[in-house]
Amino acid sequence: MHSDTQHEISAQDHEFRSDFEAFKVTPEQFNHAAHVRLAYIYLVEGDIDSAVQRMRESLLAFLKHHGIPPGKYHETLTHAW
Repeated sequence: MHSDTQHEISAQDHEFRSDFEAFKVTPEQFNHAAHVRLAYIYLVEGDIDSAVQRMRESLLAFLKHHGIPPGKYHETLTHAW
């Protein structure tokens, strides 16, 4: 089945992504819904492989910036998001 649905992100989504990448989002704010939102934004902006790569890089940078051990990152869950 082929879908012609076009996905778009809002200005608020652009702002959220920019804020996350600029470390303006705190670990307390980055809950399950925020994970899914960021993954969706990256998927809309590119293909699956680039979305996974961007998610990985962004999450690892987020962890490092906030002094969270990198072991908190989980590759399989990143693909799932």
